[in-house]
Amino acid sequence: MNNTNTNTAGNAAIDINPIPYLTWTWLKINKDSVGYDFSLAENNGKEIQVPEGVTVSSGKSVETELSEPQSAIGQQASKLISDSVKEGRIYTFESGKTADTKPLIIRVSTDSNSATHQIIHAKAGTTCKVIIVYEGGFHTESSLSGVITKVFAEADSNVHISKVQLCSGAVNQIDDTAIVCGERANVSLTQIELGGSHIDAGFHASLEGYQSQFKSDTAYICQGTQYIDMNQVVVHKGKKTVCDMKTHGTAKDDATKTYRGTIDLVKGCNGSKGNEIETTLLLSPKAVVKAAPIILCGEEDISAEHGSTIGKLSNEMLFYMNSRGIDQKTAEALLTRAKITAASATIPDESVQNEILEYLNGK
Repeated sequence: MNNTNTNTAGNAAIDINPIPYLTWTWLKINKDSVGYDFSLAENNGKEIQVPEGVTVSSGKSVETELSEPQSAIGQQASKLISDSVKEGRIYTFESGKTADTKPLIIRVSTDSNSATHQIIHAKAGTTCKVIIVYEGGFHTESSLSGVITKVFAEADSNVHISKVQLCSGAVNQIDDTAIVCGERANVSLTQIELGGSHIDAGFHASLEGYQSQFKSDTAYICQGTQYIDMNQVVVHKGKKTVCDMKTHGTAKDDATKTYRGTIDLVKGCNGSKGNEIETTLLLSPKAVVKAAPIILCGEEDISAEHGSTIGKLSNEMLFYMNSRGIDQKTAEALLTRAKITAASATIPDESVQNEILEYLNGK
């Protein structure tokens, strides 16, 4: 199995996380390329907590008027992972049933080469909280985890998905989140990336319905020789739709991080608003950081903003910390930790928040 951008013998390289519209090839940001062995065993996770009003069944498709959500990782990778799963898992939040205040919690082990295919189906008017924790890999030389998560948010549903990656440095992962929103649906995604060796994490949100909304909050630490590649896409189709994408993290040592963030405002999405911001705290001259924030406008009556900031600890911030007895190394650690804890505060389960803190303490 390959941990870098080169191919291993016997495994043909495939493209991962392709940018929706190509930019200059010499920038080397259009895609990632991997040569993994996709001989994966099915692993749809273990339900640790299933609240009332949630039906668990097997399958890889649901009956709904919403369109099929699109993949962010690319069709080839998506098919290879999906084909490795025979049954898959469907979690349906039923309309008209009493919703439990507790979230659905799923744990996915990454101790061996595995594929996961799960569907979150929030029926009309439901409130849905889901936490997916990726863990393990501490007792293996290397492993590949391929994950597909599809989210169908029907009209007037309120969905919060949290993905927490707490794997060892022996784990490579391809994590795809595909979302489609109906009228007035509100979906938020919290994504925390802390471990792993080579991580490809992407999401694609399609705002089909009138006044539908999507919000993302991504936080990461990229250190050692880690490689994190992110592809985040939001497509505005319905009128008066709103998206707000935030990605904050730290790159240090010999790590590499690539960020692609695309807001696509297609013709007909009158009155829509989009915003994306990406910031990276750069703590090493050897770390490689690339970013491509993109806004595509096919409609005139819209409002959109984007930005990307890459930089080290400012002299003003360092002086402020030093004046309070905090040296540079400690200041960098505090700011790195703050990015993670701010995102984890949105996760609706205290025990998972504590796991994140324990993992940070261990690192």
